[in-house]
Amino acid sequence: MIERALGADARAHGRNLILLLTLGSIAMAGAVWWYYHRQLTAMEDQVIQELRAVSDNKTKQIATWRAERVGDGEVLLSAPVISIATKILAGGGSPQDTADLAEGLQRFQDAFHYRGEVLADMEGRVRMAIGEPATDAGRLRDLAHEAIAAGDARLSDLRPDPLSGRPLMALVVPVAQKGAMILDIDPERFLYPYLRDWSGRSQSAETLLMRRDGEYAVYLNHLRHRPEGPLQFRRDMTGLGLPPDSTLETARVFRGKDYHGAPVIALLRHVPDSPWFVTVKIDSAEADEPERRLGWEMAIITGLIGLVNLTGAAVILRGRNARIQEEKTAWFYAAANDTPAYIWMADPTLENSFINAPLAKFLGTSKTQLRDTWAEAIHPEDAARSRTTFRAHMKAQEGYTHEYRIKRFDGEYRTVVSKAVPRHSPEGAFLGFAGSILDVTGRRMAERKLREANESLQKLSSRLIGAQEEERKRLARELHDDLSQQIAALSLATGRLKREIPEHCGEARMQADAIHAELVKLAEDVRRISHELHPAVLQYSGLAAALRSYCEEFGASNSLEIALEIDGAFEDLTPDVALCFFRVTQEALRNVVKHARVSSASVTLRRAEGALHLMISDRGAGMDAGAAGGKAGLGLLNIRERARLVGGKAEIRSAPGEGTTVTVEVPEVQSAAASRA
Repeated sequence: MIERALGADARAHGRNLILLLTLGSIAMAGAVWWYYHRQLTAMEDQVIQELRAVSDNKTKQIATWRAERVGDGEVLLSAPVISIATKILAGGGSPQDTADLAEGLQRFQDAFHYRGEVLADMEGRVRMAIGEPATDAGRLRDLAHEAIAAGDARLSDLRPDPLSGRPLMALVVPVAQKGAMILDIDPERFLYPYLRDWSGRSQSAETLLMRRDGEYAVYLNHLRHRPEGPLQFRRDMTGLGLPPDSTLETARVFRGKDYHGAPVIALLRHVPDSPWFVTVKIDSAEADEPERRLGWEMAIITGLIGLVNLTGAAVILRGRNARIQEEKTAWFYAAANDTPAYIWMADPTLENSFINAPLAKFLGTSKTQLRDTWAEAIHPEDAARSRTTFRAHMKAQEGYTHEYRIKRFDGEYRTVVSKAVPRHSPEGAFLGFAGSILDVTGRRMAERKLREANESLQKLSSRLIGAQEEERKRLARELHDDLSQQIAALSLATGRLKREIPEHCGEARMQADAIHAELVKLAEDVRRISHELHPAVLQYSGLAAALRSYCEEFGASNSLEIALEIDGAFEDLTPDVALCFFRVTQEALRNVVKHARVSSASVTLRRAEGALHLMISDRGAGMDAGAAGGKAGLGLLNIRERARLVGGKAEIRSAPGEGTTVTVEVPEVQSAAASRA
């Protein structure tokens, strides 16, 4: 009985052990399958996160590139060459204007690497061409009209060149209301490299650039699996998930078939301020490969789980984590070495602990670490300052941006900008810096050349204003000495003719009186025009007398009440400063009559705090502050330029419905210097 009891106990113990092992195996299998499905989700999320990171990067690169191109147009729009281009389109440009415009555009093209530049009128006729631009008249006409309608610099969409068939886009800058400057951009050089670059090791990953065209999506870049070039392949967009208004607030992830029929995982994102969409995709077969491999591993683990149980699972988990960590490390080094950017890292104990392959090639070394010898590549004049900056920010554990010169592999010193950001562990410990280096030598040279071009254009502007004043003097003399004398002779002849008409011919005598009155009025108009062209009172009686005379005559002829206030004596002003204040007053009062829609204005001339002040103001309709700040018409630009020529400055303050105030201030020292010049 005891043996039976012991046997029963043994069997019960065995059954309990088997049951325990079975339950443990089932529980472990359930845990393993739960882990498997969790890993599947994590892997898919990792793929999507990688696509999202690539999409964010490429979208920002393209948006930034577009903004830089528009910025080029705004620089050109604010440059003095616009006024020269306006004159040429109006048919009034001289050969010197044409040469100056060609030189300015050539410098702009050399600095920013456009394919070609065209100055075209509203009919699409080419008035000037630089480089190798596309000169299809219909395209130029359409671009000019679009730029005039927009009123600002804008980028055209990608379109095939009608002449060569190559994809082409253009930066279009309006020139007044007469035409536009059209700068052709070669996307093969600037845009498509962003799309071809992929930092990972994927064999099927691809970036697509599209735009909506009705019910279709047009592919704008080269496609790996189709022989056609950009803009040649269209696809029904029904399955792409594009909203009706062609915008996406956030990126959209979807699974489906690509343009060549392969199942893919893709992420679609709208490029801000453009009609474009960026799609980054990877074939599902490649993305799911880790999942399939993991599935086989889990099947093997499940088959062996009864033997290894928790120990085997722990070993597998530890091995998998180590493999994932190794893959992450390998991915980081591969990504860092595959990117064209210059990347470096430093930890708190070493000034330089890693440089990627492009930076090593730039420096002409095969090392991946420079340690504390990195400063030897820096220009001797910048080395001490660079090391001090680095150590100070390392101690403060804060990022920084620093510009210095560094020696390239060929011995040439290049100007670079180094940007560093701090790295921290998940626990918050400071791990050092991660940084990048950007070669800005070309940009600095371009900025210097642009400054030199602006200085040359300012000198030209000074000469043009001087020539304008000389021409005004000549015209005033001809009006006064020639035309006025002829009108006076006609008036005398009309008086003699009237005396010859008999008293009973009343109608004839009345006509003679009317002719004589018109001649008197014409003589007065000629005298007024001559006075405006070159006021003799300014030369012989001074600025104060000239302003009083002009305000009285201008106010009377235009029904405008002008309150003139002159505080101080101004007989000692130099001719240049006096002429500047007089011409500014003329221009400002003309603007009051033309735009302000008021019946009164005020002019104030005073001396205070070592400077000469002139202020013309009204309480009229006003204008937008943006126009007053930099996009005003030629009149306001002329005011600013005249003030600059005598060493002063002009300020235009205005707002819709609040009137306009034009203020010119010239230091007394600058006035004396202008006299000596």
